[in-house]
Amino acid sequence: MTRRNSIWILAAAGALLSACQQGPKIDPLAGGGGLTGNWAPDGGGYTAIFANGAFRTMATDTGNVISEGGYTANSATEVELRWQSRITNLANQARCNRPDANTLLCTDQAGKAFTLRRVAG
Repeated sequence: MTRRNSIWILAAAGALLSACQQGPKIDPLAGGGGLTGNWAPDGGGYTAIFANGAFRTMATDTGNVISEGGYTANSATEVELRWQSRITNLANQARCNRPDANTLLCTDQAGKAFTLRRVAG
């Protein structure tokens, strides 16, 4: 084997190894800046404020914080929410599908479905 072939084989092996370690890339619009902003449920009552992997919900009538938690974008269309209620002190989580950039269709761990929509502004 020539030196040139050896270098090529080592370079190809390095590229393959590097590709294996990176894992799947998630659409940047799925999380982070893509979710950053204010969201509200269809029934009203609170606003969810998302920023940098964390969120809090605030009552629309009093401005009091209802819950605090975090979110993870697993893909461009799947988001996980985790939070703790400041009212009941109970933890909860939900899986959400994101059919478009402004809608989250969620189901919590008890099976309760809710929809969050991006608030303009």
